[in-house]
Amino acid sequence: MRSHLFVLSITLPCAIARADDEAPPSPDDAELLQYVAEAEAEAQAGETIVVEDSAGPVDTPSSGVRVVSQRALELTPHRNADDYLRLVPGLYMSQHGSEGKGQQFFLRGFDAVHGSDVSIRVNGIPINEMSNVHGQGYADLGFIIPETVHGLTSRKGPFDLEQGWFATAGSIDLVLGTASRGRRVGYEVGSTNRHRAYVIDAPAGRPEAEFVAADVLHDTGYGKFRGTEHASVMAQTELTAGRLVLRPMFAGNWTKFGEPGVIALADIASSYFDRMDAPAGDLGGRSQRLLGGLGATWKRGADEVVASAHLGWRGLDLDENFTGYLENTQYGDGRRQVHRAITGGARVAWRHTLSRHVRLLTGTEVLRDQLEQYEDRISTRGAVWRNERSTSAATTSAGTWAGAQVRDGRWLATAGARVDAMMVDAADRLDAMRSGAGTVAAVSPRAAVAWRGEHLTLSVAAGRGVRPPEARAFTQRPSRENMMATTYDGGDPEITVANALETGAELRGERISAGVTGFATWIDREAVFDHLSGLTALLDGSRRYGAEVFVEAKPVPWLAVRGDATLVDARFVVTDNPVPGAPRILASAEARLDARPWSAGVAGRFLGPRPLIHGATAASSTVFDAIGAYTRGRWMLSLQVDNLLGTDWNEGEYHFASRWDLSAPESSLPRVHISPGRPFGVRAGASVQF
Repeated sequence: MRSHLFVLSITLPCAIARADDEAPPSPDDAELLQYVAEAEAEAQAGETIVVEDSAGPVDTPSSGVRVVSQRALELTPHRNADDYLRLVPGLYMSQHGSEGKGQQFFLRGFDAVHGSDVSIRVNGIPINEMSNVHGQGYADLGFIIPETVHGLTSRKGPFDLEQGWFATAGSIDLVLGTASRGRRVGYEVGSTNRHRAYVIDAPAGRPEAEFVAADVLHDTGYGKFRGTEHASVMAQTELTAGRLVLRPMFAGNWTKFGEPGVIALADIASSYFDRMDAPAGDLGGRSQRLLGGLGATWKRGADEVVASAHLGWRGLDLDENFTGYLENTQYGDGRRQVHRAITGGARVAWRHTLSRHVRLLTGTEVLRDQLEQYEDRISTRGAVWRNERSTSAATTSAGTWAGAQVRDGRWLATAGARVDAMMVDAADRLDAMRSGAGTVAAVSPRAAVAWRGEHLTLSVAAGRGVRPPEARAFTQRPSRENMMATTYDGGDPEITVANALETGAELRGERISAGVTGFATWIDREAVFDHLSGLTALLDGSRRYGAEVFVEAKPVPWLAVRGDATLVDARFVVTDNPVPGAPRILASAEARLDARPWSAGVAGRFLGPRPLIHGATAASSTVFDAIGAYTRGRWMLSLQVDNLLGTDWNEGEYHFASRWDLSAPESSLPRVHISPGRPFGVRAGASVQF
């Protein structure tokens, strides 16, 4: 019998999904069948249980949870695995480089930059990088072959005991695997001179977690110097020994990408630059990753253990220039960042059922990073003219949690706490006297309770999320460029905490459902990225008040539609000024048609006006993408359309000073800069199954 993952969710209709072609159960499956029977009984009583091969267990009865199956992912317009994250309600992503560079995330009023406030895991392995040179919590999913993503689970807020570092706004978990068995070869060609080929070997009769996959990509990109070249290989298998299930996996990736910079609106108006120009010229970077992991599950009687371990090597090289010749009219303001890290860790979660009503939830996680990074200022020809910083560091972090889940009739509650600690030893290689070390720790209490009726669910949750300090925050840094070092160069060596509350209500009918969630978050140190210094500034405390609404419907079995909107007011506590970068309104809509041999999907997203640093306001943007496919026998033909309506939109907007035209008068006044959104484009693909 193939392995199943059991997912508890309050954001999906009641369902017990099992394959009709499974073999007769063996005696070893008795506990599994007993659990399924209990789940079916609870579902009939109003409990919302989803049993599907998607993502790991959801133990927290909060309202901001969504589980997405692999089939839903396949019907979502996408170029890469990053695009799957757009299915998280209230999450907006932008990219001011080209495909291959980490995305910028916006969630629940947080401008999470490249991942500082959104925790991302793959098969339980943390992807956020503790002290990446390009940004704290940098999360790069470019190594994942999209056809190998088996499911996605998102959690808003820091309410689940297993959510660790960076889960201040929320967390996302991806599980690898493929339901389509056999050998598959595919090729895609696109209007941006895009060529992508992939191959997947998923032996028939083996578990859905087992596969070997590889892909290669060349894409010139839209506009200038936005090209991408990419190659990935991934492999995973499943081994069973009695009650123990092991899932070894490996991933390797190499990516080269362009970094065209951003364009000042004033330079477009004066015709100094075209909208699709690349002010920074032919700059860019390389991203490399080698990652090995081992997942394990063990169940016996009242006990369940879920564990994972990983070891990886990470490389990132990036040349960029956002401000032109503002600081140095002779050489330019180019910046070269280099990062190397070896990261390893292990995680164990133990769930023990004390009685029919009470379940203990405990676990621990340990992470170790050994990193080297430096940043230099470079000329327009790539020559180094100033050493900005050079750091080597060893960071060891540990988290442990303990709590209980209580189930009584229509009530479900979890409560507990976790403790997270980090020990850092950082060496400044430019001046050994500035090296430093230290230890920090934080306690995060969390609780959630839900009442679930036949059609109505009510819930309330409270919790604390944590963001670790950067390793270089432990060094003694002099101020530079008239900036306070403790503000712009890693901040004080302290853990940033975010306290959050949430309450939600959901009404579910046979064909249509709707829900509303109100939330509030208080964070003790706001993080705002500053393009002039290329650093994240840690400022005063802030608060966020907001609400989310969603409506989803399935009027006929082959059609599913969904829409959601998030409204947030994010302000500094002391001054009551708006938090720069924090979106005030986000909305998305999706429709999926699955009537084989035809299938299709349309997804739209809206980013409302948002305040920028220095008092400016970014314009709103709306964009729709689409995908369609026809399957006949072993063949599948697909067509994807980017920017279906051909809208001129800005994927990102920023407000800072720059100077590209040396003949123009020198000025340090900030200007609005944009990263143009992807124009209308098409991609056609074909695949064959052997």
